Amino acid sequence: MKKSLFFSFSFIGKIGFSTALPLVIFGIAGRYFDKKLGTSPYLLLLGILLATIFVFFIVKRIVQQAISEIQEINN
Repeated sequence: MKKSLFFSFSFIGKIGFSTALPLVIFGIAGRYFDKKLGTSPYLLLLGILLATIFVFFIVKRIVQQAISEIQEINN
């Protein structure tokens, strides 16, 4: 029970951190370059789009690892 509870909280934390960090970094970078180049809001939107694609692959990898860990816990 403790192991599965720890696993659940760990999984939620990984997903949250892996989603928020790229969105913030790419969003801030897009906004910075929009101000610098005068292209507002296009680079911000591009940054968010790139971050979303990046997050998809990160979350996919995390879920695959979680499935492997769940199978180990069940065996």
